[in-house]
Amino acid sequence: MDDSAQPSPQRDEQDVDKPPLWQLDADQIRARYGTDTTNGLTDAQVQKLRQRYGFNELTAKKQSRLLRFLRQFNDSINYILAGAAVLTLLMQHWSDSFVIFLVILANAFIGYFQEVSADNALAKIQELLVSQNFVFRNGVKLELPSRELVPGDLVQLEAGDAVPADMRLIAADNLAAQESILTGETNSVAKTEEPITAAELPLAERTNMVYASTDITQGSGLGVVVATAADSEIGHIQTSVKAIKSKPTRWSRI
Repeated sequence: MDDSAQPSPQRDEQDVDKPPLWQLDADQIRARYGTDTTNGLTDAQVQKLRQRYGFNELTAKKQSRLLRFLRQFNDSINYILAGAAVLTLLMQHWSDSFVIFLVILANAFIGYFQEVSADNALAKIQELLVSQNFVFRNGVKLELPSRELVPGDLVQLEAGDAVPADMRLIAADNLAAQESILTGETNSVAKTEEPITAAELPLAERTNMVYASTDITQGSGLGVVVATAADSEIGHIQTSVKAIKSKPTRWSRI
């Protein structure tokens, strides 16, 4: 397979020149991802794809807790408050200075705990991609950790499995998945391998696709990996959480 011709899975779903994944049949999926829907990828294909897409895992940058706390003071509003506190000290208004310092400290603690909470959410998202799954490679059925998967991998799904990556189903036998983490829908969703003709389709109605971080609740199926790591739907959520910044106040923009 020509590595340069291998498309990015995320661009595939958004490329106006190509139909969305849920409209494709098994032959079209095989052609788009260069995989064999019976034998899976070869070792040579996996090596090329690994170089391009990396491992199927979500990462979060770790930061010193002390540095994180000290960073909360690096804000223009804090500089103004600190200046006011020093001024009131010089004027011997002790109670005013004390209150201002308390406000600065309280703001720092609030910001710190908000960032810690966001980091905890990121850690939980990372854990959702940790699983073992049966994968076909070189015509051999292997049990591999989810981080080893690449776009084009052929994965077998059974009841009780955690879905390790975003996949287009090419076979489904009484298959159902719990997707509440992505859609909020508490009931399991019945899945099928049949193409869907709709051009626009919300995630909850893409019944021939399954997504990383969701769970198989019944039946069995076979899927081709179409997106891994940050390109997956759960990866987009992690990216959004990382990108959240506190809204600056009028004073902090000075």
